[in-house]
Amino acid sequence: MNNYHYLKDYLPVRYQANAQQLADRQTCYNFKDGNINDEVKSGFLNKIQEITNGEKTGWAICFIPASTKSKTQTRYKKLAEAIQASGYMVAIDAIYNEHDHEAGHLTGKTGNPIEGFGFNTSGIAGKKIIVIDDIITRGKTFQMVAEKLLSMGATTVTGLFLAKTINPDYTPYIAPAEFYEEEQTYDCYNGSYAQDVEGWSDQAIDEVFDGDPEAYWNID
Repeated sequence: MNNYHYLKDYLPVRYQANAQQLADRQTCYNFKDGNINDEVKSGFLNKIQEITNGEKTGWAICFIPASTKSKTQTRYKKLAEAIQASGYMVAIDAIYNEHDHEAGHLTGKTGNPIEGFGFNTSGIAGKKIIVIDDIITRGKTFQMVAEKLLSMGATTVTGLFLAKTINPDYTPYIAPAEFYEEEQTYDCYNGSYAQDVEGWSDQAIDEVFDGDPEAYWNID
């Protein structure tokens, strides 16, 4: 996987949290809604400074889209403005919502979290890219985005996340050689009740709910 950095730990709701973990969890929720405090803003700016060694030339900052165009704009607007004000190039349209996931659930059973994304070569080619997103769990979305950016001419891709999901009771399953079991991932539907609270994997949500975690509420 490409190199990445994060500012905080994110403990899913299904786990009992201490005061700091509750505060960090709320910070993640706030970030998703576009509300960032000075601590979060400074954290991102300081980490960008560290990644780039203070060099601004040749770098571009872009964002992994949320599920809809409006949510993407809301989530990143204030942070993008702060990064731009610090002197870095923000390629706000380098990755964009070509389709809204919630309008048709286009990722559906394919399990492809970037199927609804569009990519703009002009903001990518020849640049060292920092990709920002809210939470990284297994890293499937980030890795697919990084591979796409590199294929379009980015020289390097580094991830920068507000938080990394921690799963205290997660134990990787290693199947015997004569059997194969698809790895269960928890990356595509971060922030949904079905995944964060009830613990449904990406594969289960794709299979049972046709890629729509909100369909969980229709279970009798």
